Amino acid sequence: MKWHRYVTRFAVSRGLGGRDIDYQWPSPSFPVVSIRSNLGRYSDKGYGNGSRPGFKTAVGLIAIGDVAIGLISIGAVSVGLLSIGAVSLGLWLALGAIAMSWYGWALGAVAIAGVAVGAVAIGAKALGAVAIGEIAVGAVAIGQWAYGVVVIGEHGIGLIPITVDVMNWFRRLFGAEG
Repeated sequence: MKWHRYVTRFAVSRGLGGRDIDYQWPSPSFPVVSIRSNLGRYSDKGYGNGSRPGFKTAVGLIAIGDVAIGLISIGAVSVGLLSIGAVSLGLWLALGAIAMSWYGWALGAVAIAGVAVGAVAIGAKALGAVAIGEIAVGAVAIGQWAYGVVVIGEHGIGLIPITVDVMNWFRRLFGAEG
């Protein structure tokens, strides 16, 4: 077995020496960098039988852990200015399976933001298989300006356009005044 496989397996399966990862720099009272995780294992702390997960929360300017809260956060659940994780809540950027951003970008399977990119994208500008927004681009696009295969909105271009512009065009084509 090559040494890097051993090190990688050791770090992922056991943490540091079989223990949870718990690192705060420069100190636990003021963590600039906080790395805390039990690597997805169950913990007996406080429960006795190990039946409930013991998620560790990392809080710091740079936070990495099961639950991460910081300016830059990486974790299963992450909250911060820039967030990466399964469930990601970011002020400017969120990357994850479920990503939400208040003022910036969200990229994920489900993305909700000012600019959203994902399988399901909801935002002022949305790009995805299903896109909902003021400007929407996708297989199914719903918005004021919609572009895609099936488009629903006021204006837009698509294979199946259900827009106000198309309705007005049919009205004018068949002589109905409205």
